[in-house]
Amino acid sequence: MIYSAITISLVVIAGIIFYVLQSHYAEKIYFRYLEEKAIAVAMERFEKDELSAEKYRRIVNKRELSIPTSRELFINMQDSLNAQKQLGEFLTKDEMKKLQTNDIVRFHKNKEIGVAIVYNDNEGLFAVVVLSRNPYLAEITETLGFSLLLLVFFTGIVLFFISRLYATKVYRKIDLNYQTEKLFVSNASHEINNPLTAIQGECEIALMKTRSVDEYRNTLQKISYETERVIGIMKNLLLFSHTSSEKFDEDVLEDVRIGDFMLSFADNRTKVEIIDDFTVKVKTDLLRIAMRNIINNAHKYSKNQQAMIKIQNHYIEIADNGIGIPTDELSNITKPFYRASNSDFAKGTGIGLALSKDILNRLNAKMELTSEIGKGTTVVVRFI
Repeated sequence: MIYSAITISLVVIAGIIFYVLQSHYAEKIYFRYLEEKAIAVAMERFEKDELSAEKYRRIVNKRELSIPTSRELFINMQDSLNAQKQLGEFLTKDEMKKLQTNDIVRFHKNKEIGVAIVYNDNEGLFAVVVLSRNPYLAEITETLGFSLLLLVFFTGIVLFFISRLYATKVYRKIDLNYQTEKLFVSNASHEINNPLTAIQGECEIALMKTRSVDEYRNTLQKISYETERVIGIMKNLLLFSHTSSEKFDEDVLEDVRIGDFMLSFADNRTKVEIIDDFTVKVKTDLLRIAMRNIINNAHKYSKNQQAMIKIQNHYIEIADNGIGIPTDELSNITKPFYRASNSDFAKGTGIGLALSKDILNRLNAKMELTSEIGKGTTVVVRFI
């Protein structure tokens, strides 16, 4: 509403300025025509006996074709008292002084506008005054004002709905980011709290009474395992936060031959097949993190069976023969800390795929997942 009000106010102000300027300009043009009319009637009145018939006829034609006037006055300036009395009907004292300096005077008289000029002839010095009721100016300003009013009205409606549309989009984006951040913090707190609670519980149990060496060793192993979980979660959180906020420009990107790059992941558990190699401009260390997470998932959830990597037509395909992901969970699998309902047997924090997706998006690549329960999962990374 505030944005709409400010924008519409600016449109109204611009419309008013345009209206005033156009009205002034239209009046200025009309005054100019009146000046030409004043000169034409003066020449017709005083130069008749001095001009040839042809020149006089042209002046008469010019006067007849000029704008219509309601009054045309010729005032002898040599009779100063009478001249001041007659001019006083139309001009102020300042305007009369201006006229005496041979300046052109423009004035308003009731609903008429007029022009007064000084014309010097062999008969004497005369003030020529012409007045005209300007129907064109009133019509122009009225039409212009109505048009601007309609323009402001419809522009205001359009601007309101446009600003409402964009405000709604921005609000939804902010709300989505807020909800995502809220869920992220909640999940992170939950994931860190679980191993810390386990560590605290093991310590309390160990301190309750004196235990044997084997019991202490077993307790310390549990504490070590949970500590590793906390360290792993914190490491992934820091990595996720760093890659999400890191800014880089074209200067830090490198040309990477994807075939050679992916061959570095080849081992007895990972087979790489290059069908159609290609080169992309990426940040190598970030791409390595993203691909490592995807490949590690392929190994983890297929119980270390061989993962197949194919490279062709500007995309990388990573397929496993693992447990697969339930169809209704595919849309959530790349959210931070989300883990599939059938993945309890494997250790994990649920950050890996979310981190990979975020990195690939920043590298102008898209990650697509297809999966079938009991048959495995295929991840396709397409470079734009």
